[in-house]
Amino acid sequence: MDKPFTFLVAGGGTGGHLFPALAVVEAIQDLNPNSKFHFVGRVDKIEGTIIPKLGYDFHPIKIEGLKSLYSPKNIEILFRIWKSERIINDLLKKYKIDAVIATGAYISYPPCKVASKRNIPIFLIESNVNPGKTISILAPKSTILFTSFTETENFFKNKKIKQIIYSGNPIRKTFFNSIPMQEARLKFGLKPDLKTVFVVGGSLGAKVINQCIEANLDKFENNNIQLLWQTGSNYKVQKKIGKNVAQFDFIEDMVSAYSAADLVVSRSGASALAEIAIIGKPSILIPFQQGLNNEQLRNAKYLEKMNAAFVLMQENINESLINTIINLINNPEKLHEIETNVKKFAKPDASKIIAENILTNLNNFNK
Repeated sequence: MDKPFTFLVAGGGTGGHLFPALAVVEAIQDLNPNSKFHFVGRVDKIEGTIIPKLGYDFHPIKIEGLKSLYSPKNIEILFRIWKSERIINDLLKKYKIDAVIATGAYISYPPCKVASKRNIPIFLIESNVNPGKTISILAPKSTILFTSFTETENFFKNKKIKQIIYSGNPIRKTFFNSIPMQEARLKFGLKPDLKTVFVVGGSLGAKVINQCIEANLDKFENNNIQLLWQTGSNYKVQKKIGKNVAQFDFIEDMVSAYSAADLVVSRSGASALAEIAIIGKPSILIPFQQGLNNEQLRNAKYLEKMNAAFVLMQENINESLINTIINLINNPEKLHEIETNVKKFAKPDASKIIAENILTNLNNFNK
């Protein structure tokens, strides 16, 4: 696999779309060091901050998803999509792009649509159990569709897809460099020998989870539990925080945060589940229930069927979350059972599987 390739990568809007794309890019670089990567996305989203910091070429496009059927704003959005397609077309020609890698959401649509017209291979990565609208539309145009759950293939039974490969959800290399629990706790200013809960609502936080935690901060201290808490930048804690709480707007070193925890409280985005499985942590999952697909609920229920997580519905958290945390963290046998089962869900070779298949396909394509 010596021939270098140039890729256009469309993955952003949220960390759940960006980080799997970055994991695949890292794996391709390991196998094919001379490959080049160009990213497209929005300046005001997570990719607009992270991609330039990592040194990759970033090309901004102004795009957003379509609104409800009769929204007058759709006219403006369709115009933005058309402009984005023109930008993408120029990028494909200028940089002689060999393939497009996309992870779904509206950012993926223009690159894949234009690439399809130019007969450029498209590699799609679907992280959730049930595919999103964009992946569903683009899948018949793809060269390979990579899935993170075995059940995902069932959603494409009536569509002609060239190839579907169950790879697992790709995780960045940093997640394979975890540190011991006590060392991780010290890193966040926590006591090394105290039971620890890590609460995270995604890169932007989760208001309802944060409100529930804030209202019950005293119960953590009263039960001799310490809290590592990522609130997100949009949430400001009003209560006085005790010594048993380490609160951060954003935690960059997520692998250490997971390593510090006896128990994780999290949303159930696909990337979060893959990270929890790789590190091997018991979790309470609170699905974010919005949108047509309800993908977080399906993701969480998949793990719940495996007895690999405890699922709590958002409408019940004020009544049940704190007691569930206290009961679970004081039940080492149950924690061990969930930990054992969630490790079975982990696919540590996902990034490598995807990278190898992409490079093999491109080498065959260019023969």
